[in-house]
Amino acid sequence: MKRLVVVLSLVGVVAALHPAGAAESPAAPANPVLPVARPDVTGPVTGGLKGRPFMGLLAVPRGFVQEEYFVSGTARPYVGPAVLAKQSLEGTESLAPLPYTTRIIVVRPVTRANGTVVVTWNNVTFGHDINEWSNIGRQVVADRYTYVDASVQLASMPGMKAFDPVRYATVALPGDAYSYDIYSQVAQALLHGDGLHGTRPARVLAIGASQSGFALDQYLSDVQPRYERVYDGFLVAVANGPDHRVDRPVIRLLSENEIDGTSVSPDGRLYRQWEIAGSAHGNKNDFEYIGATEERDLGVDLVNPLAGDNGPFGTSDCLMNRFPTWQAYNGALVALDRWVGGAGPPAPQPRVRVVGGEEVRDPAGNSVGGIRYPAMAVPVAAYNRTGDCVQLDGRTEPFTGQELRRRYPTHAIYVSAVKRAVAAALRAGVLTANDAAETLAGARRAVVPPPA
Repeated sequence: MKRLVVVLSLVGVVAALHPAGAAESPAAPANPVLPVARPDVTGPVTGGLKGRPFMGLLAVPRGFVQEEYFVSGTARPYVGPAVLAKQSLEGTESLAPLPYTTRIIVVRPVTRANGTVVVTWNNVTFGHDINEWSNIGRQVVADRYTYVDASVQLASMPGMKAFDPVRYATVALPGDAYSYDIYSQVAQALLHGDGLHGTRPARVLAIGASQSGFALDQYLSDVQPRYERVYDGFLVAVANGPDHRVDRPVIRLLSENEIDGTSVSPDGRLYRQWEIAGSAHGNKNDFEYIGATEERDLGVDLVNPLAGDNGPFGTSDCLMNRFPTWQAYNGALVALDRWVGGAGPPAPQPRVRVVGGEEVRDPAGNSVGGIRYPAMAVPVAAYNRTGDCVQLDGRTEPFTGQELRRRYPTHAIYVSAVKRAVAAALRAGVLTANDAAETLAGARRAVVPPPA
């Protein structure tokens, strides 16, 4: 249960920093800005006891290569009310710059890269690095992005050293107050082609989810206005906060667990908020990937017995959220990339309806409003109707065969409804062509309605 307490404590900190109705940050000043240092990047890293990176991909896609690099430099402490450092402005100002060495994992196309690098602020809620491959990996491959995992927090270090003390002997992270500058320096290196075999990208995007989303929110609030702009756009996922009115595009993606009436900023010139009806903070797709990676590198699946189906430790009969939340991540990534690339902002999207701090639900128990992906527009289950299986992991309650037959008398009717929902999501600009094709293929395979 200790790991769940960590997650909940982070939520509490963020709620305190962003109470309902809190004033938004002022517009970022144009000048002066402090430069971001270019660190030393060495690699690709080879050798060690295991001969591969800790918490790397389960499988490297065909046509891609996975390489690990060490990044070394001197980092300045974060100046602001840091969630991660848990220190006041005065506290961080008193800290001195310190040397560091960390690692990044670069997954890139061997040929025909699309010019955009996406940098994940690795999540360390479970005591080791967790990346965003389970959410955006499909789109990385489909559109040939370059994907980078950045280990910037102190909690990244013990897992690496336990996994391979030889490979990671030089890794030294000074503390979370320094993680923001390290994250910036990673982008600075990539902008110069370091870790990319000298190829300079057209743009670099930042992505962080949950605990890492909270860190990115603080980055936007207090770091981005003061430092050289090294990230061209930000995807802040499943973390509350306002429009900080920075000078780079931001998409904030919220699941039902964060939709409580506290993130109330309207869409703005450089801000879009996507509220995903049916989704949850954690989901089956994420936990299956994390669990499989843990089993490979730690020798045990830690996450699923704790908070997956029937968690904790098999004490319930609950099915955690199975909504295809990755479709929202993929859609937001592509929309952000196009926005940064000059195609203009995505259209504003409807918000989930909230009354008195509670989501309004339809007779089946599904949320009203928000972005309606096909799984919600043509549902086969109720999502989060009766709360979460385990805190933040949602719930899925499949419709009975009788209910499915009532809604979709024939398979053709069901497939036709999914086609219409896919077309609507494509028109809205929230579903990618790749996910549209997979959704239609899945509908054709589905046994809906089931035999009587």
